[in-house]
Amino acid sequence: MLKVINVSKSFSGKKAIKNISLEVKAGTIMGLIGPNGAGKSTLLRTIADIYTPDSGEVIIKGNNIKDNFNLKESIGYVADRNDFFNSYTFDEMINYYSLAYKTFDITRVLELNSIFQIPRKKKISKLSKGNVSRVAFIFAMSIKPELLILDEPASGFDPIVKRKFHQILIEDVSKRGTTVVISSHNLSDLENICDQVVFLKDGEIIKDNTLENLKTSMRKLQIIFKDKAPENFENWNEFLKVEKLGRSYNVITESYNKELVQKLKETEALFIEELDLTLEDMLIYTVEK
Repeated sequence: MLKVINVSKSFSGKKAIKNISLEVKAGTIMGLIGPNGAGKSTLLRTIADIYTPDSGEVIIKGNNIKDNFNLKESIGYVADRNDFFNSYTFDEMINYYSLAYKTFDITRVLELNSIFQIPRKKKISKLSKGNVSRVAFIFAMSIKPELLILDEPASGFDPIVKRKFHQILIEDVSKRGTTVVISSHNLSDLENICDQVVFLKDGEIIKDNTLENLKTSMRKLQIIFKDKAPENFENWNEFLKVEKLGRSYNVITESYNKELVQKLKETEALFIEELDLTLEDMLIYTVEK
């Protein structure tokens, strides 16, 4: 569905994203995460053809997105700041979308608004931040997108609305096979819905994997040795971080497998306990590395 090939983008001579390449399969929810300034919004805007890359290309459904208006009709986009329609009311946006998109579905708009309860006669500029985000999401969904790009879409959502948002998103992916690329600082939310996760730091991809594989390979281990740890233990290549607490070692690894467990047993490790890491833990340890 989506291929980003060697894409770079600079502003005032400073590279915001550097030689980014990734692939997202149809029907997948891909989470884009990283610290502030990592380049997440720049990458999403480049995928949506809001920014033109300095080099590289964005391919969607086998076609280059650059100035491809027919292709853009199948793309829904929710920005981190949604102020384009500030002077419009909800009903005026319905009129605009009905003219702009062949696939626009007013029944879907009204159905979603029965859930989100946006005042239809009130200007968008007069709505709360959370309601503005809801409006953007409703209309992005109204065109029945094949690719949905979401940049901090749940910003300002209360817990009840956020749960409804996730349910709608997952249902759409399940029923229509929508491909979703979503950025959020709330990693616990992404952990519940994502199939694939991409970590960005300083404009570069530092990890790209399925969430299932990450949960398998990245673990926290608590280890106790019979006598003492082997020489140079704290510098093993498999480890991201090692802390010694008395006889116990707390280890973060991104290379957890049977071979590592066997290697530890051969060094006379008496006790090895495996602990899962949250997506937030994974990001922190990977970025710190």
